[in-house]
Amino acid sequence: MNDEFSKRLQRAFDYASMADIARRIGVPHATVRNYFGGRLPAPDVLIKIANQTSVSLNWLLTGKGEMLVGVAPKLDLGRIFEERINEIIDRRLAERAGVGVEDLGTIDAPRGFDLETAVRLHDDPQKIMSEWFRFEGREYPEDYGVVFFQGWSSYSKAEKIEAVRDAKKVLDRTLKSK
Repeated sequence: MNDEFSKRLQRAFDYASMADIARRIGVPHATVRNYFGGRLPAPDVLIKIANQTSVSLNWLLTGKGEMLVGVAPKLDLGRIFEERINEIIDRRLAERAGVGVEDLGTIDAPRGFDLETAVRLHDDPQKIMSEWFRFEGREYPEDYGVVFFQGWSSYSKAEKIEAVRDAKKVLDRTLKSK
């Protein structure tokens, strides 16, 4: 039953990442990971999920009845516009394919921090964060980020990357506001 719940939870959030779901309902990433692992949310969290996604609590818990509750799903106009613009660009580039347009790539783009490699090499969130800050020419405040990494050893590689990325965003916002 709980496996079916996690499938409905993914569908309710339109297959968003665990980190995105956690942000949207205001719970830690590890808590959402527990939901996907079989634990059912507390009643107040179920209500947050229903409010955030417009799904029926009955459908969310049992899979029965209508999925959506009386409201049309929210349209992501940004995504729709982006898809449409990409279609137009692709069509126009295809029309000009014979003109000899050469893709020069990203020659001048600065190299970014390689988070995947850092996770693979270090497998220590504090060391990874410190290395990322050093890469940016900044000093990592060691007392930050602890809550993001609870349960680190049980995370998959993708979840570790997501957790570090989330912690970095929060830390950057926090440091920027000081």
